[in-house]
Amino acid sequence: MPFRRLLLTLTLAFIAGPASAQLVVYTLQFKPTGESINYRSYQSGYYVAPITGGTGSLVLMLTTGGQKQFFTYSNFGELFVAVNGGDRKTVLSATAANTVSTTTFYAIGTANERVTIESRAAESQVYVAKKLDGYSVSADSERDLPFSSAGSTDVGVAGASFMIATFDEGRTTNANNQNRTLAEEITDIQTFLTSKGHTNGLPTTGQGQGTTTGTGAPTR
Repeated sequence: MPFRRLLLTLTLAFIAGPASAQLVVYTLQFKPTGESINYRSYQSGYYVAPITGGTGSLVLMLTTGGQKQFFTYSNFGELFVAVNGGDRKTVLSATAANTVSTTTFYAIGTANERVTIESRAAESQVYVAKKLDGYSVSADSERDLPFSSAGSTDVGVAGASFMIATFDEGRTTNANNQNRTLAEEITDIQTFLTSKGHTNGLPTTGQGQGTTTGTGAPTR
């Protein structure tokens, strides 16, 4: 009898599958707005996170002078669902800070779309936001930079962009059908971008800790 109960428990666990292992992928678009100085916005990107919420990773794309680059920020920010009664909102919130600048990403959207997620071990339905609207804001005096006292004429950065995150149903479905981890999905995105002529803008760090975080471009 104990063996039969154990077998039933394991069978149900296999059928149900861990929801936290499933992913959601959003494509990102940026459009500069308002006044700015020493600011260049990324143009597009991807955000990948557990579909039930949690820490995600970010890949941003930038094309300048015909050169296409991508920048990867692992373990960056959080995707979560805020609830007030029957109102559900998906929220993307992330802040990056280093000695160069500080950038905040924020977007919110109504989680009213029920999506069926299939994997090799499970089929489940979750609520997702088809679209999140928000902002990317960068501002820093750059007083701590080693060259700030050398008479540079372009120290300091400030600027903002509208940010739109759109649910990528195709990538989300494919990632979950293949049972990819978050890291594996990021690698798949990097491989796809490389095939389209993009190069890694942070080849030495790979973790988004370089000087691109604030302005969206390697200006230093």
